[in-house]
Amino acid sequence: MKIDRQKFIAAYEAAFGVIAKPEWKAGLDTLLGAAEGDPQITDLRWLAYMLATVKQECAGHWLPIEEFGKGQGRDYGKPVTVTDPAGNKFTNVYYGRGYVQLTWVDNYRTMGTQLGNRLVYEPQLALDPEIAYKVMSLGMRKGMFTGVGLSKYINDQKCDYVNARRIINGTDKAQTIAGYATKLETILRDSVVVATDGVPNLPQPEPQPQPAQPAAGGAQFTVTADALNVRSGPDRSNAAVGTVSKGTVVTAVAEQNGWRQITGPVAGWVSAQFLQPAASAQFTVTADTLNVRSGPDKSNAAVGTVSKGTVVTAVAEQNGWKQITSPVAGWVSAQFLQAAVPAHA
Repeated sequence: MKIDRQKFIAAYEAAFGVIAKPEWKAGLDTLLGAAEGDPQITDLRWLAYMLATVKQECAGHWLPIEEFGKGQGRDYGKPVTVTDPAGNKFTNVYYGRGYVQLTWVDNYRTMGTQLGNRLVYEPQLALDPEIAYKVMSLGMRKGMFTGVGLSKYINDQKCDYVNARRIINGTDKAQTIAGYATKLETILRDSVVVATDGVPNLPQPEPQPQPAQPAAGGAQFTVTADALNVRSGPDRSNAAVGTVSKGTVVTAVAEQNGWRQITGPVAGWVSAQFLQPAASAQFTVTADTLNVRSGPDKSNAAVGTVSKGTVVTAVAEQNGWKQITSPVAGWVSAQFLQAAVPAHA
């Protein structure tokens, strides 16, 4: 997933007001960067709720913080002494720290073990943005804070932002955070520029199995998503084998459950909702022998040739080159083509 940061922050400020300090805005940018690099966030709405939680827990500052009052008057606010494997003793107070206010010595110990760091001995590590993000992501996904995780409340069947608060802290501020999450989901959907199957990590209904149907004559389509995953089968559960970029013309040879099987430039299956029929035109070759290349540039390898007078079908144009589909599929220099004159009966 890739997020247009400027677009996100502009939309955020339009929805919630201007972020008052540069360091807070930088903190939000850092948090978005961490989310971009987290392959475990498999639903965009999970990220919306995570961001909503940080907004609440960190008072809109977008930086990991220490709990106000540092646990005074609470059971977890009492000093605890722990001993590391080398026999060194550390006395700490395990009050809330980070993006989601990690508390209690056992939670620090568990997170430190899971993340492979010294969190239980050095709880101030929870204030490091990278570690704070990992604590939040792991804890909210796996239900490590209260026993329930994101997938219980946000899944293919429902999106319960109100009760999702139980992942962190009962129903305290549940309605407020749910309101944040709803707005942040809209902002994220409008700001994501690279995605799984065109729109990343958005839940899709399970398709009903249907037999593959041949696409008449190997139909041509143009990709409309910024980056469209090509998968090994007609379903999001299949592994991605490559991507095709916006504007690329692909040849589809079969269709199944809203997916099309393409043969190039990457062979596999793509979501049909991000394809549109390609416009084509006929041209006549004017060069004696014209190289057909694998891409729209002379540096690309030649995959064949077409001779003078040959009529070719072009479906796309880029930087003075045309993508043709027959008699050889590839790219040719447009300067050696002229519009074909249709034959009259």
